[in-house]
Amino acid sequence: MAKPSDGGTTLVLSLSDNVYQLKLEAMLGAALRLEGWRVRILTDSPANNRAHRYFAAFGLREFVYLDDFPATAEERTFCTAAARSLMSSALSFQAVTEWSFEGSWIGPQVLSTVSRQAHEGAPDPADPDTKLAIAALLPELLQRVVVARRLVQQVNPVRGMAIEANYATYGPFVDQLVAHGAPVIQVTQPWRDDALTLRRLTAETRRMHPSSVALGTLDDVAKHPWTDVEQRALDKMFTDRYSGKWYLQARNQPETRAVSRADLIDRLALAPEKKIAVVFSHVLWDANLFYGDDLFEDYGDWFVETVRAAVANTALSWLIKMHPVNLWKRARDGVAGEYSEVRLIRERIGDLPSHVRLVEPDSDINTLSLFSDADFGITVRGTTGMEMPCFGKPTLTAGTGRYSGLGFTIDSETRKDYLARLAGLHQIEPLSDNGVARAKWHAYAAFNLRPWRMKSFRSKFTDAKNGAGALDHDLVCLIDSKSAADTNGDLSRFASWATGHAIDYLESFSEDGQSR
Repeated sequence: MAKPSDGGTTLVLSLSDNVYQLKLEAMLGAALRLEGWRVRILTDSPANNRAHRYFAAFGLREFVYLDDFPATAEERTFCTAAARSLMSSALSFQAVTEWSFEGSWIGPQVLSTVSRQAHEGAPDPADPDTKLAIAALLPELLQRVVVARRLVQQVNPVRGMAIEANYATYGPFVDQLVAHGAPVIQVTQPWRDDALTLRRLTAETRRMHPSSVALGTLDDVAKHPWTDVEQRALDKMFTDRYSGKWYLQARNQPETRAVSRADLIDRLALAPEKKIAVVFSHVLWDANLFYGDDLFEDYGDWFVETVRAAVANTALSWLIKMHPVNLWKRARDGVAGEYSEVRLIRERIGDLPSHVRLVEPDSDINTLSLFSDADFGITVRGTTGMEMPCFGKPTLTAGTGRYSGLGFTIDSETRKDYLARLAGLHQIEPLSDNGVARAKWHAYAAFNLRPWRMKSFRSKFTDAKNGAGALDHDLVCLIDSKSAADTNGDLSRFASWATGHAIDYLESFSEDGQSR
């Protein structure tokens, strides 16, 4: 790997005092520094002692402070006028989603931030309370955009790195880095505790899901023959994901168990002669608006119209599976009361008929069982849409996303087409052999090859039933020297990829089907 010759800077966006996030950023920054690259840390102010201590422990002591870049009077005036203009425009959900400002796509940042604050379904910008929340957030967000542009121009980094790349805190900086020609390494935590998923954000990939598999990557891996080795690796992956092996996935499957189709039919009083369709609901208030286009106004609109279609199609048994993430996310944030999905059904649909059953987040039915027991899957862009086709089951999407258009899902161009497919879902044939093969290769690449395995460090998670503690998520160092890190090879593999040009980080194939 070539060493830097011009002092090019990697700017690490570190605008949180979360211990786990700080340690992850410091670990990856140190990996770059060990290879001779300059690393600078963007944090809020010199008073952020926690950031200083953790980064210094990893040998990183160059900081850029956001406090040193206050908005000028001219910028504040400009942003106030721009905010007033935006607030006077049409305030539908889709209209606000399209808002852009000075090269930053601020619409999703605004709506997602407001949605997460309220823990409700996707917000209606025309609602007086929501309008007030947007109006309060908007001027500061616009100032953040212009400050981010000025800061990036002055620091002049060759690349950025971020754990979170969206929402109002980080989105403007990532947008301005990409516009500056500095690709951003986005780091996300996958379903397994010992790995991270890495993707390079460029002008072309900025709005792609960080865990996605690029079409070219899928085509390349699918050229290999699918053998028993890959099948065993895929089977193990599904078992690991849904058996409780990994904390990060186990919290989505608390105390669940496998059930047979006969058990499922008996427990939920389903008609045994009917095929079963499962609607895998998204977390309605965790509005993820950054990756893809929706057929419906928002997740809430999709949920209501999909349940209505299920009520109308009596040829199938329908399971409306609420996302189990509702449990731990609501507990973490101290949220109680009626679920958004239950409220929408009560207010917009009424009592569900006997052929439609609601599966609540605390159900002990293991999701893996549904892949085998059910016949059809429905989602907007959830992970289940890339899993269920591996079992030969047709899966409908209601929006573009990380796997739509890759040859193993049934994608619709319009909501009319989507609803027509739901009306005739019982007549759709099982997935073709080619579709199943592409689904398997995609899952193999996404789950086995995309994650970067940590060997020199280990994540440690504590199950907090309510709220969140500083060390509930922690990163533990397993080495005591650079030579030990060199022997493990994980940090150098990260640095080699990070300073290259490949979009997806991919581990290599091995004889047992597991990546190294």
